[in-house]
Amino acid sequence: MSGLTVLDQTSTGAGVLELRLHSPALGREAAATVLTPRGWRPGDHATYPVLYLFHGSSDDHLAWTKHTEIVALAAESDVLVVIPSAGRMGFYTDWKVTDREGTVPLWETFHTVELLSLLEREYGASDVRMAAGLSMGGYGALRYAIRKPGLFRGVASLSGFAHITRPGMASLLGLLAIREGMRPGLIWGPRRHCAENWAANDPYVRAAELAGTKVYLAAGDGHRTSGEEFVPGMGLMERYSRAISDDLATRLVEAGVDVTTNFSPGVHFWTNWRRKLTEFWPYALDVLEAGK
Repeated sequence: MSGLTVLDQTSTGAGVLELRLHSPALGREAAATVLTPRGWRPGDHATYPVLYLFHGSSDDHLAWTKHTEIVALAAESDVLVVIPSAGRMGFYTDWKVTDREGTVPLWETFHTVELLSLLEREYGASDVRMAAGLSMGGYGALRYAIRKPGLFRGVASLSGFAHITRPGMASLLGLLAIREGMRPGLIWGPRRHCAENWAANDPYVRAAELAGTKVYLAAGDGHRTSGEEFVPGMGLMERYSRAISDDLATRLVEAGVDVTTNFSPGVHFWTNWRRKLTEFWPYALDVLEAGK
């Protein structure tokens, strides 16, 4: 498998690069936003710690820059922030079957092999890394940290669905798949027939394997804060995410994992995540600075 190819690179603002890529792992084009820090220069000099920021389901790599202050935060830091595409229901997994785009997408390989190599070769990325994401992206960050021990110094899940074998989760994921025009059960197989594979991909089940990695968990409680938008179903969704995050935090403490929690009011939508990102940012910088 040859490497990732940059088909086009466009500067869309100060410190903002939009990359159009061809990925052999995906068998098609992909995209990534690269937010460059002050004084950034390209090359293979391994200067900049990297924050990989993952988006949620039914969304794309542009959502973080559209809805939060991540561009301004990155510009005032010494950190390279990379926001790759991950499919509307890719779930940060190397698939075994074709998706609705007509290829078999190897999302984990794209993110942790192809993209990582490109960033270190051409964009000054160092081997000091942290992964963070929201909702589906929070799951992805935790999954990658478990699957690739030592790849990340820290990992963060904001409103993440990090317990896929929890009662009710298969039904929720099935509904999300149908909304995206997909047949349920494509990613890890049908739940009733592939329970072992679901467990193997469940961060809650494998929580003890995060030992040695700093973990940050944030979630709302399903109640809107002052000025927060009403989005049908997102209060219930966040209550579920909060219960999962609570359970995971308890399991991590029992396993002796270094875990920090940030639980407060908010629903499963951008006003909450915008606030959570701002609160998480100093923690991320501390983890990345300590790794330099």
